[in-house]
Amino acid sequence: MKLKQEIEQKHKFGALWQLFKYLFRYKGMFMCVVVIVIASNLLALVIPQVTGIIVDALNLGKGAIDFDTVLRNVMYIVLIGLGTYVLSVLQGLLMLRTAQNVVVDLRHDVFSKLSRLPVSFFDGNTKGNILAILVEDIDNISETVSSDAITLLTGLVTLVGAIWMMLLISPPLTLVFVVTVPIMIVVAGVVKNKARILFRIKKNWFGKLCGYAEEMITAQKTIKVYGIEEYNERKFDEMSESLRVSGSKAEFVSSTMMPQMNFINNLNYIGICAFGALLAVSGGISIGNISTFTLYAKKFSAPIVDTANIVNMLQATLAACDRVFSVLNAEPEPDQPMLPPAGATFPKPSEIRGEIEFKHVNFAYNPDTPVLEDISFTVKPGEKVAIVGATGSGKTTIISLLMRFYECTDGEITIDGINIRTIPLATLRSYLALILQDSWLFEDTVLNNIAYAAPPERRSPEKVKALCRDITVDEFINTLPQGYDTMLRADSGGLSQGQKQLMSIARTFLCDPPVFILDEATSSVDTLTERHDGQCDAWQDQHNHRSSPVHDTRCGPHNSHEGWPHTRSRFA
Repeated sequence: MKLKQEIEQKHKFGALWQLFKYLFRYKGMFMCVVVIVIASNLLALVIPQVTGIIVDALNLGKGAIDFDTVLRNVMYIVLIGLGTYVLSVLQGLLMLRTAQNVVVDLRHDVFSKLSRLPVSFFDGNTKGNILAILVEDIDNISETVSSDAITLLTGLVTLVGAIWMMLLISPPLTLVFVVTVPIMIVVAGVVKNKARILFRIKKNWFGKLCGYAEEMITAQKTIKVYGIEEYNERKFDEMSESLRVSGSKAEFVSSTMMPQMNFINNLNYIGICAFGALLAVSGGISIGNISTFTLYAKKFSAPIVDTANIVNMLQATLAACDRVFSVLNAEPEPDQPMLPPAGATFPKPSEIRGEIEFKHVNFAYNPDTPVLEDISFTVKPGEKVAIVGATGSGKTTIISLLMRFYECTDGEITIDGINIRTIPLATLRSYLALILQDSWLFEDTVLNNIAYAAPPERRSPEKVKALCRDITVDEFINTLPQGYDTMLRADSGGLSQGQKQLMSIARTFLCDPPVFILDEATSSVDTLTERHDGQCDAWQDQHNHRSSPVHDTRCGPHNSHEGWPHTRSRFA
């Protein structure tokens, strides 16, 4: 049973705070943006005041117009407008550069963290979902940081400045205006919370759809063999429909923000005009000040309306932040030993004899379902051991515990008498080589694929080719169009499964580890080649000096008591 690990954020504002930490890495540029935003918005707040002066200069009702005052203040408005335009362009450029730097850091950190997460994380999350986080979610964050962050920052400065200017003009009118502000806040909060939940659901369905599409594209041969294209299409359509429904609900809830805000703003303007007219009749305020106050009220409402316009993007970004930082906050594999003895030093791979011992080991993926119970056995240096048993009897689990993909619940595993939990992971895995049934080759040349994990002193083309000749892998390599320089695609197109397995074996031999673990590593290699390789000098030299626990289910089920797979060993 696979260990499930949900991608979710425990703290409501934790992800947002972590995003701010990334912004603060570029606090110089970010603070310049903040200063420019404040300056440009303070300039913009002057315009309503100047407009009020122009209205009063018209001397409405008296038939006399102060043209000098009107023309002078019109010129001021033009100059202020040009100034705010220049500052807006500058703040946009700086914020865009900051956003791109943040995205580069996020992508690097997420990719780096993925390389340090335990196998259990990938067991519980599909590749498509992880790719959606690495690409689509981070793109959403980039768009928000580069554009929506400016809108929010501008809105904050405008709100404070507008309310301050309204208080200076007329506290009674301000009181009439602020009556509707709590209503705006409550409505915005309710819509925001509901939309965030729906956008998170939409994101989850998007990740599932990406994962399913990736699986189906990868498994095209199997799908065509069994003729289940229509079934897969129906399932894809069902998932796509779920994404459409959840996305429609999220967009609908977000879209209700704007009409509600406009309705409340219209009530505001009616109240301001009616009460302002009463004050003007009694001489408590001039017509110009009423005009100025109305413009400030509009400026105050504008940030709320702008937030309503981008609320769907903000909710999508918050959901993306939750998913991105849930990966960054996931518990990585421990770089240091779990039980480090004081002053311990660990032998080099060349100094390891390869004696492996399991002592009363217990393990369970799920606490209610034990997989291994009180397992004890020893593999001597130079010994070759095959572990056989029925499906689900724990053969692969033994390998996973030895590689420390998982930690045993109880008991102890040692190499040359050293508890593997006291050995740093990098050191431990330099002692072991695991050759899997499913071989993965990278988009590179044949030579670089074989030398991929080898130490620098063993990566020269001469040593790679010499090893391949010794284990007869070069026979099929020389038939390729460019030989060792042939470029392989990521899916290793053009190579058979057996050829890919032979290249994986060559890659492992080049690393020369003390212990080899073969998980049906030659299952796709023809019997003649397998027998020939097993008899060649290079194979014999490796096996005569190395321990080789072999996990090979092709031997058939030979179970003993309590479901423990029978083990047999022999010296090479």
